Amino acid sequence: MTESTSAGAPPRAAQVICTLAEQHYFYGVAGLVNSLVSAGFEGVIVVGFRGEHPHWLEGFARDPALDSYAITPSVQLRLIEVAGPWHLNNCKPHFIADLLFKKYPEADLVYYFDTDIVIKQAWSSFVRWANSGVVLVLDPADSYMSPHHVYRRSWRDLAAKQNPACREFTGYVNGGCVGISRSYAHFASVWSGLMEELEREGADMHKMKNATGKLEYARMDQDVLNATIMATDVPISLLGAEAMGMFPYVGEVMPHAMWHKKPWKRNYILDALRGLPPTRAHRAYWEFVGGPIRPFSESALLRKRAEFTIGHLISLLHSRSSRDL
Repeated sequence: MTESTSAGAPPRAAQVICTLAEQHYFYGVAGLVNSLVSAGFEGVIVVGFRGEHPHWLEGFARDPALDSYAITPSVQLRLIEVAGPWHLNNCKPHFIADLLFKKYPEADLVYYFDTDIVIKQAWSSFVRWANSGVVLVLDPADSYMSPHHVYRRSWRDLAAKQNPACREFTGYVNGGCVGISRSYAHFASVWSGLMEELEREGADMHKMKNATGKLEYARMDQDVLNATIMATDVPISLLGAEAMGMFPYVGEVMPHAMWHKKPWKRNYILDALRGLPPTRAHRAYWEFVGGPIRPFSESALLRKRAEFTIGHLISLLHSRSSRDL
């Protein structure tokens, strides 16, 4: 995986946030950035992208040398084009490592967030958590995955290519949030190295999901992230699945709209009639897209919020059991 470089020198930044986006996922970037501004983040947000720039950047003051935009006086949004043949999702570890070691070597902290996440807690908490280890969040799919799970046998073989002394770990983490302080930057190098090892083993990095038949690597970047935990000895600062807005809806930190279509693609009324209710994570997204970045017109935003409310009311009377999904 390679990446194009910008002509100018990057601004100094103690804290850097990054994400990856293309096409309609820029609507998610807008919600993520707005939520970070609300949470008190000050620094640089870097978007690794492909394709066209989002339309909502028009009107923000631009530094053409860096392709960066002043979202607020204390928040800069920088775009860096990601080249190479890999699916953008598989570029996460390389992109994070490039920011830590090349683009922002003075940064104390780099956080990655998926574009379908918004931040609802004070940014100071994220900084504090990263001081004691790599910040990760348990995935609802298998939050209590045993150290003896059959998938871990394959992950252990992969991890051993970076570190023969693999540690045991209980749980399965989501790839939507990874916070790495300078003290634990080696974690990003190991993750990117293991992604390259997986490609050498035959995984098709052009795709988001592995179609080779190996269930252990069906979600490539995320499964290799879990293998990276085993291959390293850095401390882990672990949050539960509730942090991403999952049941039991306490301790919500970063609602993650991972189910069904993304908020900006949903028709909440039709989905509710089908028994698919709008979720708390979707509600949080529509709370944050009113500014300072405005990806929707005022009328479109009012219409989508009204649609969400109607969908929610329908779902109070009619929704599917999780067994039907």
